[in-house]
Amino acid sequence: MASACNKDLGNYNYHDINELQIQGISENYEVRSNIDTLRIKPFIEATMDESDPSRYEYTWIIRPELSLTNETISREKELEYPIFLDPISYELFYRVRDKETGVTWMANSKLTVRTAYSRGLLIMGEDEQGFAEAEMLSMIPDTIHMKKLLSNSGLPPLREPISLMHTGGSEVLMKIWAMTKTRSYYLSRSSMEGTTNNNFGGLLYSSEDIPPEGLHPIVVAPQIINETGTIGSSLYRAFVTLGGDVFTGAPLILGADNYNNPINRVAMDPKVRIPAAPYLLYPINRMNSLMWYDLKNNRFLNITDFLGSSSVVLADTDLTFPWNQPAGRTLLYAENTRNTDGGSIDGNSFAIMKDSDNTHHVYKFYANGTNPAKRAAYVVSAMATDFDKADFYAFSSNRSVIFYSIANKLYAYDYNPGFEKIYTFPEIGNDEITMLKFDTQIDPLTNSLYIATYNTQNKGTLRRYIVGTNPDRVEVQLQENSTWTDMIKIKDINWRAVY
Repeated sequence: MASACNKDLGNYNYHDINELQIQGISENYEVRSNIDTLRIKPFIEATMDESDPSRYEYTWIIRPELSLTNETISREKELEYPIFLDPISYELFYRVRDKETGVTWMANSKLTVRTAYSRGLLIMGEDEQGFAEAEMLSMIPDTIHMKKLLSNSGLPPLREPISLMHTGGSEVLMKIWAMTKTRSYYLSRSSMEGTTNNNFGGLLYSSEDIPPEGLHPIVVAPQIINETGTIGSSLYRAFVTLGGDVFTGAPLILGADNYNNPINRVAMDPKVRIPAAPYLLYPINRMNSLMWYDLKNNRFLNITDFLGSSSVVLADTDLTFPWNQPAGRTLLYAENTRNTDGGSIDGNSFAIMKDSDNTHHVYKFYANGTNPAKRAAYVVSAMATDFDKADFYAFSSNRSVIFYSIANKLYAYDYNPGFEKIYTFPEIGNDEITMLKFDTQIDPLTNSLYIATYNTQNKGTLRRYIVGTNPDRVEVQLQENSTWTDMIKIKDINWRAVY
């Protein structure tokens, strides 16, 4: 009651101040280092003196995430900033200060800087002279066709291209492998440059005398499994080399991308290395084990210990088909898919086998754990025109269909027992088909089939088709904005989504 009698000496002479609204700045920006210029044109809406731009001070500030270091990059109202930054994430701040009142308003964004090679389709093939060449369809954010990556890499000329592949995984353990049947090297992830010192031998700590000319990877596992660049195992990695050796390791556990002695041997005869076929078979979504094919004894072998010293011989207790092949039966082709038949939630694998009398078989199995599951076996019908002469095969994950090609002809064989059918696709055109590959990396649910073709006049073309879902017919539909021309003679494509 007493305090209520005190005189109030406060200043009640209130007046409005200038208030700002900053518009035209997005929450996220994505740019490529050494290529893009970040251009932002904010719109400032003021409650007072809108027509007097000299009243304001502007500051653009950038700060790497997880850092306390700021850098002022501009003091202009609008930003025009060429990007020469490391490929990481940054915070971008825009401050507008009213010089008359001293009040500052601010907007902020996330800036993701990538290299030109951070996201898109990695492409391996041949140039017009028959040398191995690499290209990329960079997709950040618009698609740019980047050429002559291999010939400008600093590596010597290579031949017989196989694949250009980003391993994914832990940032310090990621590599991009350029693989050919002559030599294979890993490239800088940011510049796509390399040297002959970037070879598998430099990652190897082996007690065995292995000829260096055979120590070049031709198959790497696991693969990228989604649009964001996740892989099927962050713990393990495996290789098949040009010399037919299989190396496995646990880079994340060991803290280094290094490998010991090859594992293509069995415990009962540990001194003999067995030549492996150029396939590693495993569940795409979760590689906690894998299988490989023994070319000497014509059998599938299993690996569950990636730090072990030998592979496991599988017993044929399930008679669906044999792991250990009968006389005269050999492996023709193998592929991992997203097919989940039989409860194979992480993806079945398929193999095409050939008998000495030219009968072909399809094996479907779940290459998972200590006891891989045999799902089904099919005999390829005689209606499958020239199936034995195919240049390329591709298994659909979503349907009982094998696409295959011979020269410029594309076929689809539905192997569903009792409902077998064969289809041809003249709409593909008359150019030589150089690659067939289903998308198991970006968006597998769409059942996209990539087809590469080539002619000497227009060079290489890559197209993406969607395989229809009509159970009574196999159809392909060319997708809009999914045709790329003036390319190399494509042999393989792989997705890259991270630096």
